[in-house]
Amino acid sequence: MAATKTIALFGATGPTGRHIIEEALKQGYTLSVYTRDARKLASFAGRVEIVVGDLQDQSAIAKCIQGADAVISALGPNSLKVQGDKPVMHGLTHVIAAMKHAGVRRLIQISTAAYRDPEDGFAFSTHASALLFKVIARKGYEDIVATGNLIAKSDLDWTLVRIPNLKDGPADGSVDVGWYGKTRLGMNLSRGNLARFLVDQVTARQFVRAAPGIANH
Repeated sequence: MAATKTIALFGATGPTGRHIIEEALKQGYTLSVYTRDARKLASFAGRVEIVVGDLQDQSAIAKCIQGADAVISALGPNSLKVQGDKPVMHGLTHVIAAMKHAGVRRLIQISTAAYRDPEDGFAFSTHASALLFKVIARKGYEDIVATGNLIAKSDLDWTLVRIPNLKDGPADGSVDVGWYGKTRLGMNLSRGNLARFLVDQVTARQFVRAAPGIANH
């Protein structure tokens, strides 16, 4: 892989984002990282390009994406404190517009089982947890579904990576990947394993225009 490939990363200031940054740097990528608060990325200063803005700042989003080979989005609703109507979906509208303008085709977005893929079968535990989430955090649930639908209807080379409960932990590569109701998928995933899978998707083609579920083995 050429070390000059660049990833534009959104949603990087949470605990998962730090794993993604470390994994991408380890794999030889350069990074353009979008954040509302550069201080949260102070430990990466000098190792990544930091672009400051919010999800409504279309010019800053365009600056982050310009020159990238792929976009990884770890954006997700802060489930119990969603501000406004579908903020992640509206933010991704600007991201997708900037990608199209810059000619960037590869988009990898974190999602959950709240978004149903046509490939899915029926998995009771997954269905039950998604319904529970819908009850206790309806706005977050609706944002995840709307974001998934927006991306799936785009003509980009997208992948929605649907995750269960995240736990702190390293990348050991021991994961199951597939579709709910058809693949045995557990209820936990380490942030390290998620980060490695997301970065691997920049060049992998197996899940282009697909929404696999992933869990620790």
